[in-house]
Amino acid sequence: MSVADGIRDRLGSEDGPSPGLTAATALTYLFLYGPILVVVLMSFDAGRYGLRGELTFEWYANMAGRSDLIDALLLSVQIGLVVMVVSTVLAVVAAFGLARFEWPRRKGPIATYLVFVPLTLPIIIYGIGLFVFFTELGVGRGFVPIVIGHVMYTFPFATLVVAAGVIDLDRTLEEAAMDLGADPVTTFREVTLPALAPNVLAAALFSFTLSFDEFLISFFVSGAGAIPLPVRIWGMVRADIEPEVYAISVVVLIISITIAGLATRLRR
Repeated sequence: MSVADGIRDRLGSEDGPSPGLTAATALTYLFLYGPILVVVLMSFDAGRYGLRGELTFEWYANMAGRSDLIDALLLSVQIGLVVMVVSTVLAVVAAFGLARFEWPRRKGPIATYLVFVPLTLPIIIYGIGLFVFFTELGVGRGFVPIVIGHVMYTFPFATLVVAAGVIDLDRTLEEAAMDLGADPVTTFREVTLPALAPNVLAAALFSFTLSFDEFLISFFVSGAGAIPLPVRIWGMVRADIEPEVYAISVVVLIISITIAGLATRLRR
């Protein structure tokens, strides 16, 4: 009997799950996706502060005519693309370094810990630290500090995805290529990288998604000339919520779900 069969036997019956389990599952999904559903409904509703039951596309039309929102969206896409490339390249190097390099017994776990410990730290620490760091250097805030901060945040996630592929990679394929006369660079380009393509692409898409949605780091290091979309949306809801925020939120939701779905599919 599998673990799934055991759980199914305890939680349900042959006729299906119990009413209590069904209700608990429905409430769980409502808790997780209820707020998202409300935002989607509000984006098509004429009510400014609540649902009025009147269908409208006014908020989407207004959003399309607001240069500040479009510029912020395009900036977030640009930042996400740069972060995706940099983070993925670093992740490939780190994954091979951790999985293939013969680390000493004590230094191996330390090296792995240093790469993945940022996953356990509050993001606000990054934001405050980067703000102070760039201020002391006289760099200020803007595009480059945002990219650096996002790379620091996304790099461990991308490394996890790529490292899983490196560990599972059949090294006999590389050895066979080198036995046939291929040098290490050619072997990596023609054999290793194609075999790792699903993991690398998944890491790239995850990096883009994490960067595109990141708020705290962007909030601390963004400047007047470089305001990503999450920070712009925060400014729209600080005092009096602007209805266009519903429409742009749905756009962000669609982009994030699409990219995350592609990354998950590639990872499988």
